[in-house]
Amino acid sequence: VRRRSVESAAKVGRDPGNRRARGERRSQRARFEMAEVEETVVHEPMDLIRLSLLEQVKVKLRGNRELKGTLHAYDQHLNVVLGDVEETLTTVEIDDETYEEIVQVTKRQMKYLYVRGDGIILISPPLRTT
Repeated sequence: VRRRSVESAAKVGRDPGNRRARGERRSQRARFEMAEVEETVVHEPMDLIRLSLLEQVKVKLRGNRELKGTLHAYDQHLNVVLGDVEETLTTVEIDDETYEEIVQVTKRQMKYLYVRGDGIILISPPLRTT
């Protein structure tokens, strides 16, 4: 059995660390290929959010607020970044004299909006017809 030092192995092109790097590249390639195959498969709730990236979504928030916009980013806390956002605020008041409900809807437009995840009640992905 012939043994070489790390320096002499590197000169010959047989870097011991190189095998490890090649193995890591192969496993990364395999993961990437599996990711391409499973790109549209939903295994957990965050997959549904991932599939909605760059799509129009509806977000329901606390305090009778709704947002409609393009989902640009999200994280594990469900903080989201929306673009071309339309915010709808619905307030319901009761008239003291007639006891009728007065529903008031206020809308506003925003270019981009960061929404903290703890205020989100629901994210509705776009309808998919496949």
